[in-house]
Amino acid sequence: MKRRVPALCSIPLLALLVAAGAPGADAPSPAPTASPAPAPVEVSGSVDKGEVTIGERFRYTVRVAAPPGVEVLLAQPTAKLGDFDIVDFGDSAPGERDGRTVVSRWFELVGYATGHFLIPSPPVRYRLPGEDLAEAPAAQTVVEIVSLLAREPDATDIRDIKPPEEPPRDWRLYYALAAALAALAAIAFAALRLRRRSRRRRIEPPPRPAHEIAHEELERLRARGLPEQGAFKEYYSTLTGIVRSYLERRFRVRAPEMTTEEFLIATARGGAALTGGHRALLGDFLGESDLVKFARHHPSLADAERAYGAAARFVDETAVVNEAGAARAEETHAPR
Repeated sequence: MKRRVPALCSIPLLALLVAAGAPGADAPSPAPTASPAPAPVEVSGSVDKGEVTIGERFRYTVRVAAPPGVEVLLAQPTAKLGDFDIVDFGDSAPGERDGRTVVSRWFELVGYATGHFLIPSPPVRYRLPGEDLAEAPAAQTVVEIVSLLAREPDATDIRDIKPPEEPPRDWRLYYALAAALAALAAIAFAALRLRRRSRRRRIEPPPRPAHEIAHEELERLRARGLPEQGAFKEYYSTLTGIVRSYLERRFRVRAPEMTTEEFLIATARGGAALTGGHRALLGDFLGESDLVKFARHHPSLADAERAYGAAARFVDETAVVNEAGAARAEETHAPR
């Protein structure tokens, strides 16, 4: 409900008072009474626009000035202030004026009816030292709301409202279905490739026999002619490495990681169980090689040739024994 500014009506009322008091003109006038003392707290209000249009926001500010030592309580409406809707509100930094502390609070207001309106200030209560709470006189602020059509009577840019639009389609389900189909297609493609690869995969040839590899390495060592060059240590190191690698391939013995003693013990156990003669041959060969590599023994060319022959004979004899043992094992496990 809007509150309009009252029209001036004091003239008829004044005439009525004069007519009523005419007969007693000679009567003595009553003694003057003292006017009430002004309130110690002063409330004032202001707007940033004296004239606004319907639905236009404007700012209203209420200021409370009080002397030092006075407790001030300013009410805080949150929905409406007079005939206006409160859109926002807040406090400004306090200041001083004429020795008084000034507290300010602003409101963003909006109205939807035309005419002149009074904005009442929010209730303000105060307490003097040692006294009870009292209410300060309210302030009234005038604001005018005008129509846009009245301000622009020849406006031609007013159009009818648009028809309701269809809500946007939710594509998330379609995206999820597309992602699922893509994942299925990728899985099917990967499975097809694996199937084709398994079909095209060729049977890998069996590994070469260990004794063939060892003989090739022995031939390469002989072709280098290290004994003739006096490189006996390198010659014996390479020769023992060939034998140890051969045993590792043939009998699954980690020969390069063992000492000579550990290696001889390992060849007497498990699947690498060698005969006594082969272990003796291997022990003499490795012992002589250790003397050259670690004890600075100086062999002759004949010693080098004898070591080469021992290594070659060991490879040949163990290869023959192993192949015969494999044949016997196949005959033992063959179905009858």
